[in-house]
Amino acid sequence: MEKETTEELKAQIISLSKLTRTGLDKKVERFMKLYERQKKQHEFILQQSDRQHAQLRRLNLELQNLKETLEERVETETRNRIEKEKMLEQQAKMAAMGEMMDAVAHQWKQPLNALMMLSELLKIDFKAGSVDQAYIDDLTRTTEQQIDHMVHTLNEFRTFFRPDKEPEPFGLKRCIQSVLFLVRDEFLKHNIAIHVENAGEVIVNGTENEFKHLILNIINNAKDAFVERGVKARDITIRFRHNGTGTLLEIEDNAGGIPETVIGDIFKPNVTTKPEGQGTGIGLYMSAQIAQKLHGSLSVRNTGQGALFTLSLPA
Repeated sequence: MEKETTEELKAQIISLSKLTRTGLDKKVERFMKLYERQKKQHEFILQQSDRQHAQLRRLNLELQNLKETLEERVETETRNRIEKEKMLEQQAKMAAMGEMMDAVAHQWKQPLNALMMLSELLKIDFKAGSVDQAYIDDLTRTTEQQIDHMVHTLNEFRTFFRPDKEPEPFGLKRCIQSVLFLVRDEFLKHNIAIHVENAGEVIVNGTENEFKHLILNIINNAKDAFVERGVKARDITIRFRHNGTGTLLEIEDNAGGIPETVIGDIFKPNVTTKPEGQGTGIGLYMSAQIAQKLHGSLSVRNTGQGALFTLSLPA
């Protein structure tokens, strides 16, 4: 109806233009043709706009669906990652517990042997009639020393695996000495000397038990490398100091270093340099995670003699 009205109006305009003056009707016809073209262009643009709006609505709907799907995937992946990290952490703790139980067994072996010898000596000396008050006092003192050593070892072992507390300041030197006390006999058995070069105390903030795990993982890896490679002179050097931006802890060994094919991935889970079936590949991964929890970073590089691990902690 609208189109018929327009055509009728056009015809009337052209008819009237013929009545005015010569040539006007031609101009009006050209104007009408121009009008038709512009009208068609306008209709085409509107059609295109409608299609674009429809496409835009469809894309917005797809984008919304993608967002919802992506949020679900991110949530699922995050949950899986957290569960995997908890599982790896538990595996690392169990592996460390096995190492520490072995160390405690070696720590107790010497005092138990000493107590057995004291018992035998007491029988022999009693029969010989050489037991007097001074003898009993000396025997009691020696026995108490051996028992104190065993109790100290047990307390350190229990503390090592006590549930982690909130971060708090602790002494780095004392923390290292605690770890070395537990592994002392185990490392002596393998002729490994551990040197702590810094004589002063350095205070850092964090979870002390986690820090002990980090140190234990690194020195145990060095011990295993010494044994596997048959290195004769076995030395581990531990240094720690304040620098301009925080605290640096270095643990260096002369066990031959980490293969270049592995060293770039050594802090990733399930990466190990040990023979198949002998390594879990989670110790150094958990050490790197502990360093991150301390807001620091753990790195490693090969020296001419072995590996040098560096823990950087912020002030």
